[in-house]
Amino acid sequence: MNKQWNQTGRRYFLSRRPPWGALPHITIILYSLLILAAAGLIASCGKDEPFIYDNEQVAVQSDSCSFKVVFNVQDNLADTLRSPGRLDLFIYSADGIKELLDVRTYNFMPDSVLLYGTDADRLVVAIANSSMNFNTDALSRYDSIELLTWDFFQDSPSAPVMSGQCELAADTKATLTLTPLMARVQLGEISNSMKGYVRLENPRLYLENMNGSAELMRTVGFRPTEAISNPPRTPLPYDIGIFPQNPGTEVFCYPNDTPGTIGTPETAIVLECEIYGTTHCFRTPIPSIGRNSTTRLDISVSGPDSFESRIY
Repeated sequence: MNKQWNQTGRRYFLSRRPPWGALPHITIILYSLLILAAAGLIASCGKDEPFIYDNEQVAVQSDSCSFKVVFNVQDNLADTLRSPGRLDLFIYSADGIKELLDVRTYNFMPDSVLLYGTDADRLVVAIANSSMNFNTDALSRYDSIELLTWDFFQDSPSAPVMSGQCELAADTKATLTLTPLMARVQLGEISNSMKGYVRLENPRLYLENMNGSAELMRTVGFRPTEAISNPPRTPLPYDIGIFPQNPGTEVFCYPNDTPGTIGTPETAIVLECEIYGTTHCFRTPIPSIGRNSTTRLDISVSGPDSFESRIY
């Protein structure tokens, strides 16, 4: 008996031919009908139905339920929408120990995906723009991915690591919103009111008490456990003279949205420059930096040790 694959499911057709010439015409018709009926019975009991996943045909049980996830990107770190270049999906059971059921990786950002499985609720976790492969054994339960921590220097402002999650029931759809873990601090207007046409030379920005790492799935309550000791400096495009400027210079960090206390210092933005050849620093604390946020700052320098700032 030969087996033949049909695109609508698994079908098994008998290929042995009866001696057609020896049978009356009506017998041929009845025999053909029996073959078709048997094939239909086998088809109705088939457990696998193919569908297309990432350009590959895979088998899906015919009695499976469907789960549709629609993706949305909310990126407040840039003024234009940027589409992620890679997407990792982790599909967990929503009940009990929330074990990992399936993992998918896309080298693009799909508008939506269709999942299949039993009628139990699903918890879907998405991570975008990861430059690393994941150890799925270590993430075999949902509580382990909740603790997944990302290092700031493994992230990139041009393609920030994003994450999001949603829970959905069988034969329903849900929207999963991806947001960056990173935050942005942007310089608005900077002015220099010192007398004598003194310039702020070689100005640059950096963040003090930057959060060195953060939990990727966390949304609020970021408390830095280890600050970056030598944060990168970002230069302004020009010296600041008597005319106010709006350079739009940006620095990036991980969120720190807890009030500054002993042992948990608040993040601060620092303008560093030379005045008459001596380095001066103008420090402005930022009370709260949330995930996927943009904080803007205006600075007005009136003397080597005197300045005003406004956060908005």
